[in-house]
Amino acid sequence: MRTIIITLLLCIPVALSAQSKWETPQSSNEPEATVTKEYQYAKYLGPVVPEVDGEVKWEKTFTNNADAMTNYNTMVEFLTAMTKEEDQLEKSKVSIVNKEERKVVCHFEEWMTFAKKALVLDRTRFIYTLLAECEGNKVKVTIFRINYWYEEQRDGGEHFKAEEWITDKWGLNKKRTRLAKISGKFRRKTVDRVEEIYNNIAQRLSAQ
Repeated sequence: MRTIIITLLLCIPVALSAQSKWETPQSSNEPEATVTKEYQYAKYLGPVVPEVDGEVKWEKTFTNNADAMTNYNTMVEFLTAMTKEEDQLEKSKVSIVNKEERKVVCHFEEWMTFAKKALVLDRTRFIYTLLAECEGNKVKVTIFRINYWYEEQRDGGEHFKAEEWITDKWGLNKKRTRLAKISGKFRRKTVDRVEEIYNNIAQRLSAQ
């Protein structure tokens, strides 16, 4: 019996030594890393709606290897075809041309659609003027006098000017971190439409 007790006592240091390798895990007060999802409309929060002397006005100059008259004829043809596109309305037209100065002025009224579902059609009449000026191997295209006629089927609807609707002041929230609840969709669709028009012109002119 004495031999057994002595043997057990001799084993205690070994057991303690083995147990010392174990320890209570320390809890961390550091919060888990979170992944911030990028705002899906972030591209529309920056300086994407240009204002010139208080007027919303897009201006872009294209350059290519053609002469002024060739570019003028190309723009007349392109803009005439544009007035006949699917979403264009009856008032869209090439308003006036000046062959000597190689300038083209167009009035556009087209449908801008926000949502189209089985029982929902949310859209506005998008109204603007487009001016094309051809000089040398350059074509300057200006889009301005932008207006919207929204929900015209409801008691005549509402009219908005771009300057009072899609600028940073009106088209974004107060912190300018989100699109405004209603006018934000007009800002987003207008930026997209102007970009589309310019891309189509660049392609048609084979321009830079």
